[in-house]
Amino acid sequence: MKPLDFQTAAVIYVGSNICIAALLAVAFSDSRARGVRLWIAGLVAQMAAVSLFALRGTLPDGLLLVPANGLFALSWSCSFASFDVFFGNRRSRWLYGLPVVLALALCAALLGEVRPRAVLLAALYAGQTCGIAAIILERIQEFCRRVILMLAAGYVLAGLSFLVRAASVLLSAQAVPDPFAARPAQNVTMLLYIPSVVTCTLGFVLLHRERIQAEMCRLAETDALTGLRNRRGLAAALDRALGEAAEYGTWTSLALLDIDGFKAVNLCHGHAVGDAALAALAGLFGPELRGGDLAARMDGDEFALLLTRTSPERAARVAERLRRAVAGHDWRRVGLAGPLSVTMGLASHRGGPDAGPAFLRRADRTLLAAKGLVPGTVLHADTLFEPGCPPNA
Repeated sequence: MKPLDFQTAAVIYVGSNICIAALLAVAFSDSRARGVRLWIAGLVAQMAAVSLFALRGTLPDGLLLVPANGLFALSWSCSFASFDVFFGNRRSRWLYGLPVVLALALCAALLGEVRPRAVLLAALYAGQTCGIAAIILERIQEFCRRVILMLAAGYVLAGLSFLVRAASVLLSAQAVPDPFAARPAQNVTMLLYIPSVVTCTLGFVLLHRERIQAEMCRLAETDALTGLRNRRGLAAALDRALGEAAEYGTWTSLALLDIDGFKAVNLCHGHAVGDAALAALAGLFGPELRGGDLAARMDGDEFALLLTRTSPERAARVAERLRRAVAGHDWRRVGLAGPLSVTMGLASHRGGPDAGPAFLRRADRTLLAAKGLVPGTVLHADTLFEPGCPPNA
């Protein structure tokens, strides 16, 4: 294979980057995807840097190589920052600017020393790309494993391409080697670098798609008024909780609650006040929830509390505390003249195979029985059914 001259390689690289940047700009133009603008800015900086490298010989090296290396370091800092924005990492801004300052200083100080300049700058860029790969791999448990590995591999390939170019300069027999001369190492560098750009871009898009899909699933399982899970979200969480209970033999408790006389609230005060009351009630659940617990709005003024690893005794205590919190809350803040009360039906299940709908039905039957008593009643299914009776009885 004939060695590729740098000018041709630069045209190929800049052309591919223009296409990638344009496609990303169009694909994410109507979204709030995190870090996309920084990613595109990194591509633009790289294109500008490579263009300056390709013009070497037309102007003094000090006017081309110094800004070109500064832009190249800036491109990787932009990529680094884009992932920090995407993942929600917080870092001091000087960490992003430090590689740029180092690139400018090294290139300016070693302008006439090709070998040390090439090796040190390659090490700097390889360090940047491997640093990006490291922060990506930290999230391997949160996102699709294949996407994370593909992204990290793309940045490692980019780092290897820099080291190959540095090695070719370091091992060159020429007294003053040309880092951009047409040699087999140029081909190897391109074979590593171009796939790395494509791999990183594809992984970046897939990472955003995964997050968007997760957000859509979250919205589909979330009640818009209260911010709690809806019936669909509760069903999914209940299946997971019962599966865990079956595996470890632990208790799972479910509390269904209904606001007493809530229909009159809407009739007397209007739906705006009623909605405010529902949102305020949802805010009272938080202090009673532990890690793994979940609150949901089932429908209208009916809510549910999924209490994982919770025995019937503890579930009864949680329900009683919540009943008192509702009764003692200052409902005048939302426009009501008097207090509210809730009626609750509890059900508990320990280990063993079970179906979520059956367990939910048992708690619902208990709530219906409690509503036939005085307002503000807390009733457990064990008082209605025999203790050994299965949840789907």
